[in-house]
Amino acid sequence: MMPTIEALYYDAIRYEEHVLAHYILCLIHEGKISLEDEDSVLFEVHPDPEKLTNMIENNHLGFCEFNMYALKVKEGKWVFIYASSPEEAETHLWSTLGSKALSCREIAPDEEVVIDNRILNFREWKKEQKELPCLVGYY
Repeated sequence: MMPTIEALYYDAIRYEEHVLAHYILCLIHEGKISLEDEDSVLFEVHPDPEKLTNMIENNHLGFCEFNMYALKVKEGKWVFIYASSPEEAETHLWSTLGSKALSCREIAPDEEVVIDNRILNFREWKKEQKELPCLVGYY
C-alpha cells in the first residue's frame, strides 16, 4: 500500500512542516489532489504560487512559530527559552534575568530532554507552555 496524501498531510502538521502542510492544503483547495491520492502525485502537480505564498504568509493553518533557543550566559551555563526568533529570546533573557547572552543557538525540535521523569522532545514540551515567549530551563 502506497503512502497517501492524507498520511503525509497529517505528518506535516504533526511535525510542524508548515510549508509542506500549506502546499498540500493549497493543492486540495484547488482541486488538483485529494486526501486519498498516493503521495507521489505531488511530483506531478503544482499549486498557484500566489495562493500558496498567501497561505504561508498568513499562516492559514495557524502553526505556532516559536522555537527553542539555548542561550549561553556564562561558561558552562545555558538558559533555554521558547521564542519566535533569536532576538526575541535574547530580549526575553534580559527582561527575565537581567542577563545578556554570550551566544544563542536554535535547538532542533526533535531533540529530547528529561522533564519531571519524562522524556520529551522540544516540540512536545512547547505544547505544554502556557505563555510564549518563556524561559523553561537553566542548566
